[in-house]
Amino acid sequence: MNKEQAAQRMGQRITALRKLEGISQQELADRAGLTRQHIGRIEKGELVSVAYVTIQQIAEALGMTVDIVDSRLEGLTPLKTLT
Repeated sequence: MNKEQAAQRMGQRITALRKLEGISQQELADRAGLTRQHIGRIEKGELVSVAYVTIQQIAEALGMTVDIVDSRLEGLTPLKTLT
């Protein structure tokens, strides 16, 4: 999997998790301390390189561990830990 594919996959995961939580991009952004535009670009897979701390903020805002959000860590078992 190349970087573009990984970015697309992570964006799709974040979108799906956000929708499962029933929240908007703006609400996720507010929870994560990011802008709605940044969340949108990540969800679209436009950002090939996303800082680990950003992924961590998004995961925590969704009540998840990082490994469920970041497709590069696919081999790990995801655990919902914060909610």
